[in-house]
Amino acid sequence: MLSLLCLLAAPAGAEPVVHARLDRSIATYTVNPALGYLLTSTQDWTLLTQRGLSLRDRATLLFYPSRQSVELVEAWVDQPDGTRVMVPPSSVFTRITPMAANVVGFVTSRTMTVLFPQLRIGSRTHVVWKMDRAAPALLGFNTFGMPEFEWDTAVSEIRIDLPATIPLTWRARGGYRVTDTSDGGMRHIIARITDQPGQETEPGMVNINDFMPQFQATSLPDFEAIGAITAQAARGTGVVVPALQTLADRIVGDLQDEAAARAIHDWVKTAIRPMVQILNPVEGFAPRPALAVLQAGFGDGRDMAVLTQALLAARGIPADLVLVEEGGRNGDPLFWTPFFINQAILYLPDFDRYVNMFSRFSRFDALQPNLTGKLAVHVTDGGRRARTPELTPAQSRYHARLRTSLDVSGTITGHADFEMSPTAEAYVRGLIADASSLEQLAGQAIAATPEGGSGSYVASNPRDLSQPLQLSADWISPRALNRLGGAMILQVPQGVGPLAVSGLRDLLRQTASGPRRTPVWVGARDYRWDVALTVPDGWPIARLPRDVVVENIIGRYEAQYRAEGQTIYVQRQLIVRRNVVAPDEYPALEALAYAPLEDTRGLVFLLDRE
Repeated sequence: MLSLLCLLAAPAGAEPVVHARLDRSIATYTVNPALGYLLTSTQDWTLLTQRGLSLRDRATLLFYPSRQSVELVEAWVDQPDGTRVMVPPSSVFTRITPMAANVVGFVTSRTMTVLFPQLRIGSRTHVVWKMDRAAPALLGFNTFGMPEFEWDTAVSEIRIDLPATIPLTWRARGGYRVTDTSDGGMRHIIARITDQPGQETEPGMVNINDFMPQFQATSLPDFEAIGAITAQAARGTGVVVPALQTLADRIVGDLQDEAAARAIHDWVKTAIRPMVQILNPVEGFAPRPALAVLQAGFGDGRDMAVLTQALLAARGIPADLVLVEEGGRNGDPLFWTPFFINQAILYLPDFDRYVNMFSRFSRFDALQPNLTGKLAVHVTDGGRRARTPELTPAQSRYHARLRTSLDVSGTITGHADFEMSPTAEAYVRGLIADASSLEQLAGQAIAATPEGGSGSYVASNPRDLSQPLQLSADWISPRALNRLGGAMILQVPQGVGPLAVSGLRDLLRQTASGPRRTPVWVGARDYRWDVALTVPDGWPIARLPRDVVVENIIGRYEAQYRAEGQTIYVQRQLIVRRNVVAPDEYPALEALAYAPLEDTRGLVFLLDRE
């Protein structure tokens, strides 16, 4: 009980508990003249709490058996009393690398797992691996180092020994200290970082690759080389064979130019089932042949892109395969190591447009927000470095028009119509397609509002990308009225809708642990909610919430209230001007996020008719 009280009384800004510590991590690469290598990896951990023990009770090594072989050299546990427990062979497993439970896709990697025995608080685990990559990788030699994010790191080193004639470039940031020496025709690089404290995840945090200390090294000369090498490996995969020509002609018919490209885009997304495969520089980024993708009826992002590329080529429309990062990274890579790449999309130069064929619900007009403003490598003979367009508020528009009425029993009934830009629409299409029912989806939305209730959506087919999404909602909220003396009080109903007025609240700090440390992914947007609330005759509208205007460097929130007769009109608008907010700008984001929370708590006062 005393420890609980001490925990509750901990001062704001208290240091997080250290649950486990990486005492030593040494990765030694011996690189041969052909750019193959032998890696010896050593890791020692100390487990300091029960949480650390449960989360660090094993060591794992991911590898690609078609390119790499691995060996467990030694593994043991040193106990607090000085005894050593060796890891038995029965505690070593090699399995297909698991994927997230809700993801269906290809897995070409394997994971060797060492399960440490007889662990207790204070145990120290030790493991040494060897990985052999005798043959050179398509993209040469590449390595990457970063201290642990969640756990304390005492010492982490990367050592590279290679012939001095091999052109190897490295970059480092953060606390890494790097030595680069040569003797006897060999070059020796050591990148070392020490005493890095673990961190806790913050709401809306960007990918840790955007801000953590890093060391990277590569034999590649530049970003363009990634595209050129991949183009050579992919040569012939997009060739237009007769079956593809016939199919393209059937899909397009008499359509020309952008209309033809749009038809092919929509057909591929309808006919080919997307399957996840994590792209990696070990195996390279070349797709399967387009005809094989068509015959299989499924593919990953690069497969769907190359099939689309071939069908477009059959109609004389050029398209580049493009390698990019899809996800939470928003800063540029440290430099041109290929580790940042995890997706392949298309670029159509005739229309200056990037399209992601793997995004099932994105129309031809829309690029997902997490693909915007990204460094991109075009897969062409010489390779080309480019950048996808930045997302603007005008490209991510959402407009909800709500017509609601209050009856004398205190029940609100409502109807809403929604209009969205293609970018915002893609998210909503996914919600609708994945819902068990439209009633269930509407129920989730209304349950998150102060008034509660039940309702349903009416929607067009979310998988039909040829037409804008049509969406409306109806709902009912009983007992939405409170009585106080001679007045009746209610909040302006938020109703049913896929995008809530209070949507930024998830980005607000959840602890009082000092200033924001990491950038925040927000997403540029321009969202509007117009509400008309009609109250019964004979119930005078005595008071409305105050108008609100909050504007700063991040964006703007505005709410206006007016009454005409027995109808209250509310106009709300939230504008966020860019995707990412820096840590020192977080107070401005907080002000913007709290504005709609405060506004939606505002009360409407009606005079009691009695």
